[in-house]
Amino acid sequence: MPTPLRLLVAEDFPPDAELILSEVRRAGYDPVATVVDTAGKFLRALDDEPEVVICDYTLPTMTAPDALAILQSKQPDLPLIVVSGTMDEATCVNSLRLGAADYLLKDRLSRLGPAIDHALARRELDRVARMAEQRRDETMNILLGLVENSVAAISVQNMSGHTMVSNDLYNQLSTDHPPLASAAPIRTAGAEVVQRQELFSVDGEQRTFHAVRYPVRDGTDTVFAVGSILVDITEQKRVEADLRKARAELEAQNEQLDHANAELREVDRLKTEFVASVSHELRTPLTSIRGYAELLLDEAEEADTQTAKMLDIIDRNARRLLNLVEDLLLLSKIDSRTLTHEAVEVDLADVAEGALLVLKPSAETANVSMNLESEGELPVLGDRGQLERVILNLLSNAVKFSDQGGTVTVQGVVEAEEVVIRVTDTGLGVSAEELPKLFNRFFRSASDAAHKIPGTGLGLAVVREIVENHGGSVGMDSVLGEGSTVTVRLPMRS
Repeated sequence: MPTPLRLLVAEDFPPDAELILSEVRRAGYDPVATVVDTAGKFLRALDDEPEVVICDYTLPTMTAPDALAILQSKQPDLPLIVVSGTMDEATCVNSLRLGAADYLLKDRLSRLGPAIDHALARRELDRVARMAEQRRDETMNILLGLVENSVAAISVQNMSGHTMVSNDLYNQLSTDHPPLASAAPIRTAGAEVVQRQELFSVDGEQRTFHAVRYPVRDGTDTVFAVGSILVDITEQKRVEADLRKARAELEAQNEQLDHANAELREVDRLKTEFVASVSHELRTPLTSIRGYAELLLDEAEEADTQTAKMLDIIDRNARRLLNLVEDLLLLSKIDSRTLTHEAVEVDLADVAEGALLVLKPSAETANVSMNLESEGELPVLGDRGQLERVILNLLSNAVKFSDQGGTVTVQGVVEAEEVVIRVTDTGLGVSAEELPKLFNRFFRSASDAAHKIPGTGLGLAVVREIVENHGGSVGMDSVLGEGSTVTVRLPMRS
């Protein structure tokens, strides 16, 4: 199949123009030709973007050198083949010098096909070469930009030590440093890369650089230059030294802190032992005082009312002290991790009922009514004594912080495989700010009304420790001035 070809023919003799087109077709091309015979028409025909120009050497208003001059300014890569009836050697050489792709005599147009092939191939080769040169220039500009804007000092030196490429950072380094001293292994032994730390003077200041030297090879794999990349690590070295110093100081502080923590643990252990020892020592005489006070109270109730009141005060305060001692002992065991509990079946409904009976006298004295709402048994596994203390502490708090005529309600239900105990009072309530702190040890509300009520701030802390030790949870909802509800959740006995 013929190859399409856009052709511009500058010829003033139509038979010669037709002869040229015939030879082009015979060479295997399908020309789309524009035939012109003047310089103006020639110039306008260039807008059709021809691929090859065939030009008679002499036209009435233009010569081949004129056409070559036009192409040189308009389309310098467009090949032009000169044809003529008669051309001497000097004219041919001059045409080639001016840029003609080839020259032919009209009686030898059989060479026109190969001349066109050669012209098109040369044009394509020139185009590829220009693109390669353009890409090379772009790549070189990119590389030079990277080198010049790099944070490293970069250079390339030939084997004689002459600098071929370098950036400003490299040029600022001291000139008394032998540039290829560390590159000797590359020059002599052909080592691939040499890395080391080197000292340079920069503006009179001695600085440390991490130097990388590498061979630069030509197309035959021969080393013809040495590249150098120098990164200033002076600040890094200073930071590393500062970090080592800080690490040493931190380790010393950690040792001091470990020593202080050990001392604190020992103090805490001694405190726990002291509290446990004192509590044990107090519990026995307090129990004895309560026992004798109850005996005397039984006798005094029949004889002397005033004496009975005094003995009741003694008994009540001894009971308060004994409860405090029990709380301290329990917390001491928790702190020393010696607290254990039995895993026996306990009915919390029965425990709550017993606690109500124990606190009934205190509630009556405070004019506070107590109610129990329970839906049958509330079975859990645990230590009955500890669970009794939970209910007693909650009820005692509820009664203590309720106003005259107030109400305390104990509700027991089963919810989602859990036994839930809710103790609700209509007492003072707690502010939202203080609510998260209520289960902390020794916490007392800052309100004036609460401050007038005696207490140690241990009751709810003991409740939380016991409940969590039984695998449960405890929380409180409260509105200041309206009352509170403490909710205890324990796993139901399966």
